[in-house]
Amino acid sequence: MIIDVTGTIPSGGWTNPRLVADTAAATDPSLRVYNFVATSPEQTSADQMPQMVNAQLRIDSLPPEVKTLRVVGAGNQISAPVTE
Repeated sequence: MIIDVTGTIPSGGWTNPRLVADTAAATDPSLRVYNFVATSPEQTSADQMPQMVNAQLRIDSLPPEVKTLRVVGAGNQISAPVTE
């Protein structure tokens, strides 16, 4: 399974967009939560425009009890059912 996400960063210069498992947030064994994060630039210019970034995460297998995946960004989140 591949999780493929696209998000908006506030300005240019952000690097390493990625999905990171959030083990503290997933107290429900049927839910896996991933945070969509990126490394911020050392300095930003006020006149820069928001830009799109993309990240992918390959998951070789999930425990059978996982029924939902959730991706959490800075301003929103989305959930999707796990299907076979």
